[in-house]
Amino acid sequence: MKIILVALAALIAVALAGCFPPSTSHPVGLTAGLKADPSLVGTWKGAGDDGKITYVHFLRQGDGSFSILLVATGDKAEDWSLVTGTTATLARHHFLNARLVSSNGKPEIGEPPGSMPLLYTLDAKGALTMRLMDEKVVKALIKAGKIKGDVGQGDMGDAAITADSRALDAFMQSPAALAAFSSKPLFVLHRAD
Repeated sequence: MKIILVALAALIAVALAGCFPPSTSHPVGLTAGLKADPSLVGTWKGAGDDGKITYVHFLRQGDGSFSILLVATGDKAEDWSLVTGTTATLARHHFLNARLVSSNGKPEIGEPPGSMPLLYTLDAKGALTMRLMDEKVVKALIKAGKIKGDVGQGDMGDAAITADSRALDAFMQSPAALAAFSSKPLFVLHRAD
């Protein structure tokens, strides 16, 4: 599955083959409380796997969520996306629950219900690293009964974790769930401001 690097949202939600990264029916961290992580607020930039710079701006909203604006650069610097997100911390692990709202000003159509969980870290040098869950690993965990979910139809079916909030949060702290996040980062961003 090749993910289009339009923006974080597009990377999270839109794939050329029509596939989506694994989703959850409930936000990760609901039992611990969803709170906007103040360390994310502001403008970040980083290169995608195509080498183009993408700017990511986290705007804290009054309800504790984020509006996240992503803008791609390059010869055709016309791609931008709007994402909504919530953050939570479980044990010492930080999660962003992202949902694509629009791309290039047009409402997003066809995204699965729920949100796309990302695991993120902020290191001592200020690098913000974000990782998506690996589709194949999540499907294997669902099939093995490690977490309640739906593997979709065929090889191209979209994995959806459908466990209730309590089971989801317990699972996301487990070694199996943490290992399900891709070893290849979706983004490594640094402060632009």
